Amino acid sequence: MKFLLIILFFSCTLANAQIVVKLYEDSSYIQKLQDRFTLAKNDSSKSYAALQLASAYKRVKNLPKAKEYLEKGTSLSGNIPFLKGASLYYRAYIMMGAQDLNMIRSYSTEADKILSRYDNSEAYRLRSHNWVLRGVLEQMQGNEKQGLDAYINHALPLSIRSKDTFTIANANKFVGISLLNAEQRPKANKYLTDALVNFERSTTDHKAQREGALVEVLLVLAENSLFMDRPDQGKLYLDRAYTILKKYPSSNAFLFYYFPEGLYYEKKERYENAITSYDKGIAIQADVGENYYINRAKYAKFNILRKLGRNQQAIAVMEDLLRSNILLINDRNSYYNLLAQTYAHTGNMKEAYTWSQKFISINDSLHTSQNRADIVEMEKKYQTAKKERQISQLQAERKEAELTEKNHRLLNWLLGIGAAIFLLAFIFAVYIYRTKQQQTSTRLQELEKQKELELTQAVLLAEERERARIARDLHDGLGGTLSGIKIKLSAERKNASSSVIDDTVRQLENSIGELRRISRNMMPETLIRSGLEVALRDLCVSISSDNILVEFQPSGIKDTIPVQVQVNIYRVIQELLNNSLRHGKATKIIVQCIQEKNNILITVEDNGSGFDPKAQEQVNGIGLVNIKNRVNLMKGTIQIDSTIDEGTTVNIEIYV
Repeated sequence: MKFLLIILFFSCTLANAQIVVKLYEDSSYIQKLQDRFTLAKNDSSKSYAALQLASAYKRVKNLPKAKEYLEKGTSLSGNIPFLKGASLYYRAYIMMGAQDLNMIRSYSTEADKILSRYDNSEAYRLRSHNWVLRGVLEQMQGNEKQGLDAYINHALPLSIRSKDTFTIANANKFVGISLLNAEQRPKANKYLTDALVNFERSTTDHKAQREGALVEVLLVLAENSLFMDRPDQGKLYLDRAYTILKKYPSSNAFLFYYFPEGLYYEKKERYENAITSYDKGIAIQADVGENYYINRAKYAKFNILRKLGRNQQAIAVMEDLLRSNILLINDRNSYYNLLAQTYAHTGNMKEAYTWSQKFISINDSLHTSQNRADIVEMEKKYQTAKKERQISQLQAERKEAELTEKNHRLLNWLLGIGAAIFLLAFIFAVYIYRTKQQQTSTRLQELEKQKELELTQAVLLAEERERARIARDLHDGLGGTLSGIKIKLSAERKNASSSVIDDTVRQLENSIGELRRISRNMMPETLIRSGLEVALRDLCVSISSDNILVEFQPSGIKDTIPVQVQVNIYRVIQELLNNSLRHGKATKIIVQCIQEKNNILITVEDNGSGFDPKAQEQVNGIGLVNIKNRVNLMKGTIQIDSTIDEGTTVNIEIYV
């Protein structure tokens, strides 16, 4: 399913199948912009306020007002190049939804050319939004690859340079949705999560726009999680979206909420709840008219009803769906075929034949030979039933010979049906046999994997105990001895000053410090005493220096995480940092550790030399093997993105 939500950023209807998400009409925000325009003390300020007003009116679909303030802003811009570039961008934005895409592209191109001369936050912000617009234009013309290029290579870098969290979030959202359209769901999830974090951090004074953006990203993340068979994660996103939506019960955004809610219930096999959710989405049609989102809710409801064997209800839903004027030809044709099959299941061969003829008439060249055979068989059954009715009506008038002939035909049919039943039984038996073989193989693989995990856990626990023992021995034994020697030498230095004694004391101090560092690395006291967040912060601080910056970004880390899991997470991050410094020669490293309920997301990103992940798979070192073993032990997932000379990013997700 292609995500059409990419269009909603522009708050304009580009097709009947798309509508604008809105929580409520934020008249106070428009009034604030109106006051800013009225109170502006010079033409430049008035010009920019007018352009922002034009954008706001576009979002609430007041096109006459949008055009009025666009012209005011353009006329007041004078000879200032920045305002000219800004007015060209807003003109392209307000034209979105018009037919002349080449004219929109021309305005957008000229706007970027002018604004690229400026090195300030607002210029970068406008250019980022302008490149998002360019990407949407490409996607509207079927150029998905060029659309992604506009988002990831232009809009996103420019948004980061703008330092505006809302703009950064918006660019990440478009990259993520574009990757979803390319079926790159895990990669898309990273960008969508970044979008969510930045939308939450944004401080825009337009509350409706911020909350609408949060709802949109949460629902896309929910759908993506559900399609990746992560229903519990999807439910978390749905609940967060509902927390916002419940404050606006009349919002049309519920149209986009009910589909993933129904999908969640379907994944959990709570089919009645799923039907209820889809019905709630379909009911919104009275307010917004037919569109893509309502149609897909009807299709989902149809499939559940068929699965439950409620074929008559399924038929009613599908016939309602086929009345839509916005169905794609391929979808409509597929629905004809499904409706014919459903009628056949009810025994209504006449209707089955009627809908199969509609299916054949527009899709003869697209269906496989097997589908053709099914349709011919359906027609044959219909014709046979018709002949049987005629024979029944003429029974009394026909002679004994004609009756015997009819019986012969029936006998042939029974033999044919018996042969078909035997064939189906044979196929079913083969299927059961293969299924059992596959289940046995899968069970053996699971047992082997479980043994492997238990062995790994035993090795890691033994390793941690040995680390702790060595750390205690170093600290209590050798450390105490060195400290005692230092005290004696220091006392001796007071009685007889000597450069040799001074040097020896200094060397002892350095040795004691190095011994403590080694002991702390082997078993950090702060991890046991103060928890994971403090230990990780100390680790990052201890590595940082004048030449190396290690930035630690925690969020929501709880003390309730099991101690062994904390130790494993600490060791994983410690090893990743060592790899970045020792192999990648990195000078800047960002460490993120975020906990959302029972999910822990870890990201370590560096600017080092990078490497080829495919080549690295053949020569995995001990460090990388230990990292993967610990992640597997915690039943987590790990993704490594690296490019030579462009740094490395490692993403880990753990469920505790």
